[in-house]
Amino acid sequence: MVTVAAAAASYDDEVHSRAALREAFGDSSDSDSDAPRGAASTPPVHGAGRERWRWAAVAGVRGLWLCAAFLSPDEQSRLLAAIQREEWFTDAHNQAMRFGDLPPWAVELSALVREAICVGGVDASVGAGWMNEDEDACPLPSDLLWREPLFDQLIANRYKPGYLCPC
Repeated sequence: MVTVAAAAASYDDEVHSRAALREAFGDSSDSDSDAPRGAASTPPVHGAGRERWRWAAVAGVRGLWLCAAFLSPDEQSRLLAAIQREEWFTDAHNQAMRFGDLPPWAVELSALVREAICVGGVDASVGAGWMNEDEDACPLPSDLLWREPLFDQLIANRYKPGYLCPC
C-alpha cells in the first residue's frame, strides 16, 4: 500500500508541477514563435526535470546557491518574453524593481523554486569550509522556505549585448 500511495503522491506532484509551468510560461501554442501557423510547435513545458535540479553552494559567498539547470532553454525564452511583455524597460531604464503583488508568472516561478529546493539535490561540499555547523545544507532556511508568498519582491536587469553582469 505504501508504494501505491507514494506513486500516487509522486504523480500528483508531477501534475501540479506541469500545471504551474503552463501557468507561468503558457502552452506551446502561446509562444511568440516566428514559425507559421500549422508548423510543428514546440512540446508543452514539462520543467527542466527533477533529475537535473542540483543546487550547489558557491564557494566564498555565504548564502549564495546556484541551480544551473533550473530552467530549460525554452523555459528561459518564455520567461524573457513574459518579462518583455511587462514593458518595464526603456532605453533610459535598464533595471526594474517590483514589490508586493508580483505578476502571475513570477508567483509560479517562485513555486517552482520551492519545488526545486524540496526535491532537487544539494551539493554543499563546495561551501563546507565556510558553513556553520548549525546551518542546514539547503539554499533557503526552513522559516523562509515555507513563507507565503515565498517572494514578494523582484529585481530584473536588462543588459545590452557585450555588457554582461561581471558577477
